[in-house]
Amino acid sequence: MSAAGAVVRDDLLHLSPEALSHAANAGIVKRAVRELAGGYRPRLSVDAHGLLEAAFDDGVACRWPAGVAIQDARCSCNAAGVCRHRVIAALAYRESASGPAAEPLPAAAPVADADDAALARVVPAALLAEAAALREAGIGIELRQRAGGEPCDTARLPSATVRYWGGAALEAARCDCVRAAACEHVALGVWAFRAARAQDAAATQLTVRLGSAGRAQAVDRAPFERLVEAIVRHGAAQGGEALMQDLSSARIAAADAAWLALLLGDLETWSEGYAKRAALYDAVQGVDLLAELGLRLAAGGLPGHAAAVLGIGQAGETALDRVRLMCLGARTQRDGEARRTTLVMGDIDTGTRLVLAHAWQVPEARRADEAAIRAAERLAPGVLLEALARGQLLARQAARRPDGSVRLARARSAQNSVLPQSADWSQLGAPVRFDSVAALRAEQLAHPTAALQPRHAARRFIVFSPAEVEPPAYDATAQSVVTVLRDAQGAPLLLQRSHERHAPHALDALAAAASGRHGALRHVAGVLSWQHGMPSLEPWALGCEGIVLVPDFAAASGALGALPLGIAQPAGSDPCTQQLEALRQHLATLLHHGLARLPRGWAGESAPLARRLEAAGLRALSQRLQALAADVAAAQAHPAGARLAPGLLELLALRQLHEDAALLDRGDYQSP
Repeated sequence: MSAAGAVVRDDLLHLSPEALSHAANAGIVKRAVRELAGGYRPRLSVDAHGLLEAAFDDGVACRWPAGVAIQDARCSCNAAGVCRHRVIAALAYRESASGPAAEPLPAAAPVADADDAALARVVPAALLAEAAALREAGIGIELRQRAGGEPCDTARLPSATVRYWGGAALEAARCDCVRAAACEHVALGVWAFRAARAQDAAATQLTVRLGSAGRAQAVDRAPFERLVEAIVRHGAAQGGEALMQDLSSARIAAADAAWLALLLGDLETWSEGYAKRAALYDAVQGVDLLAELGLRLAAGGLPGHAAAVLGIGQAGETALDRVRLMCLGARTQRDGEARRTTLVMGDIDTGTRLVLAHAWQVPEARRADEAAIRAAERLAPGVLLEALARGQLLARQAARRPDGSVRLARARSAQNSVLPQSADWSQLGAPVRFDSVAALRAEQLAHPTAALQPRHAARRFIVFSPAEVEPPAYDATAQSVVTVLRDAQGAPLLLQRSHERHAPHALDALAAAASGRHGALRHVAGVLSWQHGMPSLEPWALGCEGIVLVPDFAAASGALGALPLGIAQPAGSDPCTQQLEALRQHLATLLHHGLARLPRGWAGESAPLARRLEAAGLRALSQRLQALAADVAAAQAHPAGARLAPGLLELLALRQLHEDAALLDRGDYQSP
């Protein structure tokens, strides 16, 4: 590099092959690394204005001005996208900056150091104005620092993820939206990192809420309380028709609140489930949904929390740039002839979970042919369901919704291609992959109340990489396979999967993987829950040596028959947890039957339950239950003018907070 290289391009110093793979095709980056190592090396010069020029012996030349992202640099090869010459120029500059002794490069300046002048230099004025409007409306942004294990400082917005590969050198920031760089999300992330520094400079993981501190609740509670009143009066057993008018009013009130709108959709599905004889209907789900509604409405009234808690102002869809999504697992739900398969995808470049869903049918007369029907299902042209469940997807023209779900382009000209994968998920980190129970616990403590977090279609889905796998066993009573995974410190995680008719060989696949028939079990992906301090995982996919096993799509292997019998010994339940679950079931009875058909014994059961809650130290819950029971009795005697919704929502929300607080209480566990 010439003497003019005294001008240091901070934005190029931290463009590692990993960072460049986020901006270009991974194959191009691999080729560039090989060619650079093989001697295809440009002559570099940097002038006084920071312009990098790279001249190759074959006549190709690149010009890369300061303050410009890689896709906007110029190359004489005239490639349509990011070419290998620009990648080689970035790698060669980074290599030359480290010197012949390969000295370590200086750490990137913190993102919070980027001032307004840097933002104005990189992000166009129109997009800065758009970012300012989003900030004023209020938004919650999850921040993770490089010091906490991320490859670089990262900002996760509800609709996009930004990697700040160069720290305060914003030219190197990369977003997964269609603009890819220098977008409104880059600016929002910078403002969030500034706020995080003022809030807790030492934190490596923090959720920051941007917006006017004086902003209060932006939705009217009345339509939602009327909906709750209708549910209590009619009950889910009467179906959704009795709730239609109040549900419609609530939807209008939630038109600009994405999390509330998604919640109402789940409430509608639940309320219709029993009348439709849906196999997935569960009365206690209504308790959980109304608890979330109560918590969101209450927290949405606090200063500065409305937008983040209610989802106000979230974009309907965000167009994505070229994406490389690795499937981390798939699960199929069955409801009569209907099937719904959910696939959780990991964005390798941003470490973000995304979700694809596909609905399909299996006629009862062809139930024996379910595997063949599934094998022919397509999510989009060129995307077979089974191939994707075990592979990875390269896609363009996709769109991301606020809840993390993805819509693929269905035009035949869209570039969707499915490739195999090797189940190497070690390149993923938190909040997707964990290798210790302590890290899982810390993640849970950082987000203790899921009902107040942004709604995500895969918010409890994780990948766990065990250090040890204990021999599996078959629990004949529960019709489940159970084993214990342990981390490097010996801390246990329970792995358990129960039999389902539409996935006849799922237990066989789990038994084969846990028994080592496919080599070492490297990773397990699935839905995480906690049982009195013990993490428990329902597996959706198992990553062995070079192979991905998806239990729902597995073929018979005979491994299940070789397992010894055993019984899972769950952690002991304390009186507090027992009474919280008893209260959940008690309130589920109310929501299922409604006032008109409420069993006569319900009121009589309320008093002893209230006493047990009091004895367990849950006095506030006991008092609220007694008040609700009195209100229910009064409403049954004199229906006109009775208001049950406020008290019920308070009780449900408080019960949920107690359950969340008790979630990580430690318990003892014995292997099967």
